[in-house]
Amino acid sequence: MSTQPSLKNIPLSSVNTTPHWSIHPFLDDIPSPALHQSFTEMGILHPPIVQQEQDGTFNLICGRKRLYALKHYFKQTSCPCLIIQPALDPYTFLLYILTDQQLNGPLSPIEIALFLKYCLDKMDEKEVTNFFLPRLGYKKQTSLIQQLVNLLALGETIQRQIHHGLIIDKIAFELLTLPPEDRFCLSSLFELLQPGTGKQKRILTLSRDIANRSQKTISALFQEQDFKQIVEHQEMNPPQKTHTLLELLQKELYPRSSDAEHVFKDKVRRLNLPDNCELTHSLNFEKDEVYLTVTFPDLESCENAWTQKNGL
Repeated sequence: MSTQPSLKNIPLSSVNTTPHWSIHPFLDDIPSPALHQSFTEMGILHPPIVQQEQDGTFNLICGRKRLYALKHYFKQTSCPCLIIQPALDPYTFLLYILTDQQLNGPLSPIEIALFLKYCLDKMDEKEVTNFFLPRLGYKKQTSLIQQLVNLLALGETIQRQIHHGLIIDKIAFELLTLPPEDRFCLSSLFELLQPGTGKQKRILTLSRDIANRSQKTISALFQEQDFKQIVEHQEMNPPQKTHTLLELLQKELYPRSSDAEHVFKDKVRRLNLPDNCELTHSLNFEKDEVYLTVTFPDLESCENAWTQKNGL
């Protein structure tokens, strides 16, 4: 029997659409408006992939939404499909899935996690590392495979946030190291405030360090009145809440540094520096040095100022 794929028109009634190989955990059957319009105007340009069984039926590998649209919206009883044979090596079979799914754009970390889980069912971990991780945009690091697959142990709410880009994989890896109630607390906060990745990282790091030092949970920390007032404030917008929250976390973790910051800002204010001058200090006041930055509109202005200063 040939293992080469073939493109044939087959009856939809002969296709088993059980999503056994689906890497889309939150995907419903309803096609997007764009897919509906494309089918209306151009027909099917991207055929589903099916695998032929010995009894002549077919198992759907990729294209559940495409089949649903053809069957329920366009009332078709048959469809051109790319048919792959049962006797395929794991590399080829899984590469069909990955190539098909990547045609719609990069996979989300949760989709990658599901795909890697399927890979580990059929292949050795080292083989997956060398063959598929580069195709998924990752370095050839075996430890990454388990980190990504472990994302499937997170609750559905957090998985959805990761899938929709509210939490990137690196932040998600750190959430895995926290107790479930702390994961949920932080993920809920991230969804509410939608801070950027850098600020998510700072919130997670600061709150975790405070919780460890005070021997309390992160969820208990954010139940304290000072934090609740910021999160529940009716007039501040999300960026303002994020900024205020980070300031409070910084003060909680480094109280002396926070006090020094207030003194420093007060002294700078009294200096009444020109608008083009900025005075800064070392990180957390670890050194006594301060840094004066003077901004000029162009190089010529800088040269003139330097000449006048030196009496040239």
